[in-house]
Amino acid sequence: MPKPFPDAYTHSHEVSEQGQVSFRCTQDVGIWPWLALSPIHPILVQTINFWGSVESGEALGTFDPEKWSALTQAKWTCGAPTVGLPARGTYETVTRDDKKRYQLEFYDAEDELVVRIGGQGVVFRTRNFEGWRDRSKEKLKIPDLSGFEYAPAKAAGVATQSESFLAPLQRGAGVTTTGLITKANGLRPAHPYIGGSGDHVNSTHMGEAGRQFAELLLGGPLINRSGEMVFMHYVELGRPFDIELLAHDEASRTFSIVVRQAERDCTRIEMTYAPAV
Repeated sequence: MPKPFPDAYTHSHEVSEQGQVSFRCTQDVGIWPWLALSPIHPILVQTINFWGSVESGEALGTFDPEKWSALTQAKWTCGAPTVGLPARGTYETVTRDDKKRYQLEFYDAEDELVVRIGGQGVVFRTRNFEGWRDRSKEKLKIPDLSGFEYAPAKAAGVATQSESFLAPLQRGAGVTTTGLITKANGLRPAHPYIGGSGDHVNSTHMGEAGRQFAELLLGGPLINRSGEMVFMHYVELGRPFDIELLAHDEASRTFSIVVRQAERDCTRIEMTYAPAV
């Protein structure tokens, strides 16, 4: 997707002869409120994933702001829970199985690893992306959302009720819930931390939905350790989506879920957690 804001999160880019980009990271919470979160919170991790890859692409001359792109897969591993905010990072692309992937690494001021992120995406070739998206969204009827019940803020691990994205879990033959992210609760300035184009539910929303699901599942605050998200189809803003627990390994503290909308698999999420101390 094109950059949604004019501000830059990374700066002082240097490109090596091998095509690796090194950069510094701003720590201005006034511009980037999500820097007030834990450095390994899913919202922060997925947000710096976006900015680090886009702005490194600009430094390399490979990012085209006139073309729409989408993340199709992201995988991350976090540093220790005690790490500081990202102070610097590196970006490079690698080819595996004939597919190009990017790799990002962020370090704090003490050179401790904050997070390592890898992923891949796709650039849309259609010249009328907005028109194509409008037709896609029209296929989903807008339901009456007035009675949607969100999980309590404390149970979802958020500071305010408006930041809760999911309904309470339903536990029967399986564990399921319904989510609803709208422009009114899911994007700045309404949401204190998450931005975006407003065209669809983005990867930061999905990372946060995964975290909230886990806290509802386990009944307490958790720490993000690692994970992977695979994106198969857009999740539309303002339309409910369903989440189903696929597996939960308590020994490895790993769970996997699938996000569906209109009976279509949209996102698969696997996350490893640790209990908050």
